[in-house]
Amino acid sequence: MKLVTVEDLKDGNIIANDVLLEDYTVVLAKGTVIKAPYIDKLRELDIFTVYIEDEQELTAKPEEPKPEPPKSPKAEAPKEPKPEPSKAPAPKKPVAPVSPKPEANKQSKIPMEKVTILRDEVEEQVKNKIKDILELHVYQQTEGLQQIAETAQNIMSDILEEDEVVEKVYDVRERSADIYEHSLQVCTIATLIGLKLGLTKKQVYDISVASLIHDLGLRYLVVRYEDQDINLLPAKDQEEYKKHPIYAYTAIKNESWLSENAKEIVLNHHEKKDKSGYPLGNDLVSRMTQIVGVCDEFDELICGIGKARVRVHEAINNIRNYSGIWYDSDIVSAFLQLIAVYPFGSKVRTNRGELGIVMRQNPHFPERPVIRVVEDKYGQAIHTELIIDLIKETTVVIQEVVK
Repeated sequence: MKLVTVEDLKDGNIIANDVLLEDYTVVLAKGTVIKAPYIDKLRELDIFTVYIEDEQELTAKPEEPKPEPPKSPKAEAPKEPKPEPSKAPAPKKPVAPVSPKPEANKQSKIPMEKVTILRDEVEEQVKNKIKDILELHVYQQTEGLQQIAETAQNIMSDILEEDEVVEKVYDVRERSADIYEHSLQVCTIATLIGLKLGLTKKQVYDISVASLIHDLGLRYLVVRYEDQDINLLPAKDQEEYKKHPIYAYTAIKNESWLSENAKEIVLNHHEKKDKSGYPLGNDLVSRMTQIVGVCDEFDELICGIGKARVRVHEAINNIRNYSGIWYDSDIVSAFLQLIAVYPFGSKVRTNRGELGIVMRQNPHFPERPVIRVVEDKYGQAIHTELIIDLIKETTVVIQEVVK
C-alpha cells in the first residue's frame, strides 16, 4: 500500500483504503479499480491524496510462515517470549480538505461491499445501447428495434455469470428519472426474480425483452411525468399518461420476433390484481407481467417516473404493503429477498441513537446489514473502528435513514 496524489492516479490502480468525506459518505471503497471519471470526481471534491495497492506488493508477496501448533507445557519448559520485530509505522491517511477527521480513511477490518446486479462498465454500455435503439425508434416503424433482443440476451448472460446470483442481496441506488436507466433497472431485477422463482429460460428471456421496451410509450407523451405524481395532475393529463402502455403495445404488436407473452407484459405492466391498474383496469395479469409490474412500481418510486420520489426503504415498504393485493405474495417475497432495504453507503440511525454507515449486506436478511458506527448517541465522532453486524447483534435495529 502506498500514498499517492490524485494527479498521479492511473486507470487500473486499486484503492487500498476507503476514501470518505467529512460526513463519512463513501467516495471510493477499498478495492475499487480506478477509472478516469473517478479521478475527475476526486478532483471535484478537493481530495488530493489516496492510498492505492502497491503493484510490487501485489505481484510479489512473501509467503507468510505457518504458525507452529502450541506445545504442551509438560513436554517443554516455558521459554521467554521473543520480542516480535517492530513493524514500520503505517503511512498517514489521505486527508481531503473537507475532512478534519484523521480517521476518515482508516482501513476497515471488514471490507465495504457494494453488490450491484450488473458490473459498472456493462451497465453503462447497456444503458447507452438501449438509449440508441429506442431514440431511433419512430412510432410504428420498428426497424432496428429488434436489436433490443440481443441486448436482453447479453443482460441475462452477464447476470448468469455471477456465482449464486439469486442468493445475494443487491444495492439499488436512488437516481434521476431517466427512462433508459429505468428500463435497464427493471430488466435486471425482473430477470433475477424470474430466475429465483424457477421460470424457464424462455420465460425469463421474454421478461427481459419486455422490460427493456415496456415504457416505449412514454416517448410519445407531451405530459411531464418526471418527479411528478400523476394522480395530482389534471384529469386530462392523467388520462393521457395512462395511455402510454397502449402506445407501446400498438408500436410492437405486429413484431414477429416478440412473443405474445412479451407483448402482453408491455400492455399490462401497470395492471393490478385488484383491478386498480391501467390502461384497461382488468385483473387478468399473468405472473410474468406481475414480476415486471413489481419492479416497475419500485423503480418508478425511487427515480420519480410518474410518482413523487421516495427513499429505497420507503419504496420497498410500499411493495410489501400490496403483497397479495396488487401482486402474488410469492413474487413480492422474491423481490424482498433480493433488494437491500438499506443500500451500501446509507447513513442510518440505530435504536440506540448511534449513527452508522452501511458497509455490506447479509444474504437472506435485506433489513439487517453490517454497519460501521461513526457517531455515538451523543453525536460524538467515534475514531476507532466499531462494526455492528445486525444479524449477530439482535437487539440493535435501524430506526431511520439519515439524509
